[in-house]
Amino acid sequence: MTEREGPQSPRSSGSAASSVGSGCFPWTVLAVVIALISGLFLFLGRSEEPGSGRPGGSKQQAYVDEIDQARQQLFKGELVRTSTKSMHLVAGGDPIPFRAQILGSWRSDGAGETHSKTSAGAQIGVKLHCSGAQVRCTPLSSERQNVISKKDAATWLWDVSAEKAGTVTLSVTVTAYYQDSDTVLLEQPPATAHVQVAAPPGNSFGRAAQAWRWITGAVTSLGGLAVSLTAIVTLAVLLARRTTPAADPEPGHDDTDADTNSPS
Repeated sequence: MTEREGPQSPRSSGSAASSVGSGCFPWTVLAVVIALISGLFLFLGRSEEPGSGRPGGSKQQAYVDEIDQARQQLFKGELVRTSTKSMHLVAGGDPIPFRAQILGSWRSDGAGETHSKTSAGAQIGVKLHCSGAQVRCTPLSSERQNVISKKDAATWLWDVSAEKAGTVTLSVTVTAYYQDSDTVLLEQPPATAHVQVAAPPGNSFGRAAQAWRWITGAVTSLGGLAVSLTAIVTLAVLLARRTTPAADPEPGHDDTDADTNSPS
């Protein structure tokens, strides 16, 4: 006779529940570990970026801060350049020197020079732009030099020449760079001046020489006629002198008459 199964005891049901829970535990732990590892890699990646130590810091923000700090270190200096009034350019003539100087502070007011304020306190680049009348500006010094302190001074030189007469425009541009890079901290508006290029002296002398050659040529062509006229006048004078009658002899000195009237 088969015995009827009775209701299961609470002990047996608890064992089944624990077995189910133990089966889910490894998957939960694995998910948590993966999440922790991902967060760790993400944190390490961000910590390598410059400026990450500051709230909201980034590489771009660090660059902006560096440029802003470099601009704040700039100060007012002096730009000294050759006055265009002292430049006497002649078309086709010898080059005329042009000088520009950046001083860390305002120092002097020399004759024949133009003075204006400019930026200093960084690596400074100075360019001379020339236009008009077939002008040429040949640099004789480095384009960029350091003017970091108020005691510093830097000089730039060019040779300026023109091939024909007319008006020449000279523009000086001053640029402050960030350290030795091509990043521009500040660029001053160009300082522009105009120079008149004179015509070469050979033009006026050439006209005078041409006129002189015409005059000498005319004299040469008329020289034969002048000589002929002189000879004619000289011959006429000689003939006139020879045809002039001699003076009459004094009375009592005519030998012919005395011989004729004497008695035989």
